[in-house]
Amino acid sequence: MRDNIRITSYQTILLIIAFRIVIAFSYLPAINTPPGNQDNWIMILLSMFYTMILCFPILFLSNKFKDFTLVEYLELIFGKVLGKIIGFFYSLVFLLFAIIFVSIMVEILDAIMFPETPTWVTSFIMIITCIYVCYKGLEAIGRGAEIFVPLILAVIIIIPILGLDVLDFSVFLPILSDSSFKDINSGAIDIGIKFLDILILAMIVPYLDKREDLNKIFMKSLVYSILIIVLMIIVVQAALGIEQAKHANFPFFTFTRLINVFEIVHRIESIYVIIWIISNIAKITGYLFFSTVALSQTLKKRDNKAYIIPMAIIMFVISIIIKEKRSILAVKEPLDKISLFASLISIFIIPMIALIVYFFRRNTLKDKTSAK
Repeated sequence: MRDNIRITSYQTILLIIAFRIVIAFSYLPAINTPPGNQDNWIMILLSMFYTMILCFPILFLSNKFKDFTLVEYLELIFGKVLGKIIGFFYSLVFLLFAIIFVSIMVEILDAIMFPETPTWVTSFIMIITCIYVCYKGLEAIGRGAEIFVPLILAVIIIIPILGLDVLDFSVFLPILSDSSFKDINSGAIDIGIKFLDILILAMIVPYLDKREDLNKIFMKSLVYSILIIVLMIIVVQAALGIEQAKHANFPFFTFTRLINVFEIVHRIESIYVIIWIISNIAKITGYLFFSTVALSQTLKKRDNKAYIIPMAIIMFVISIIIKEKRSILAVKEPLDKISLFASLISIFIIPMIALIVYFFRRNTLKDKTSAK
């Protein structure tokens, strides 16, 4: 079945870039990451170095086990019992972040566009869309990326060009005057730890048409996504000011609303909203899909489709409960701690332990992989 499913390197790069920039496109948490001032763009650029270090164990193992997904080769390395526990853990990690993304998206929709619409209605419509795309499979997700992600990137680039007249770049001067080396590095590490989309890449590897392009895919998606996030931070801070940007719930959208285009089109926020909805649904779909894939591979089932609707129902119910009990964006600290903790364990700690075990068991593992 796997041999019949293929996704190109180009499609994968677009997917990872889109998944990576969605959070920045929504509420740009990097603005409040240390040093939290006009030097944040420098911190974001530095985060590439820490991201490469933190993602090295997964990249190394994925290169060694190109015929296996992350869940599959971790079971080979750790053994059946511990491997299944870890497989369940990764399935829950994908589901956890899908729930977080749904909750954030619904909160923004309720606040900006549909304040009178019940939360369950917007959540239901969105999740039904995600279920439909998940049933179409990985190839459909890849083809969708080829169509929609260039459009998303074009809008992100065009909006700052249209808003040049409201940008004041003097807010970035003097450079590095208010930032310490410790703050910039701690912020860069924080951003690096949250590169959760490396897990998506590690799940896609055996489906790539050119598996030897894995490292190129990682580097291109990392560099391009970081440059886009830097662009967002610069234009938001230049338009709103350093302090106002830190206190805006939806900074890039706020900047978009300042733009007046010609005499006919006075507002372009509708374009932003459409692209933002598409990008968020794409990311939620991806994480829901790979949550079911991880679960099916842990349980040794051939098809993940049986788990799509149950997982989507769990996602729907929990996101509604979260939204009704508290605001995620207004009280960001719990969200940041949960995502940081889950990311650190899933991206670095477990793969690092697996890498150490691999070096002790590599001869045995070669026999197992060749047998499979």
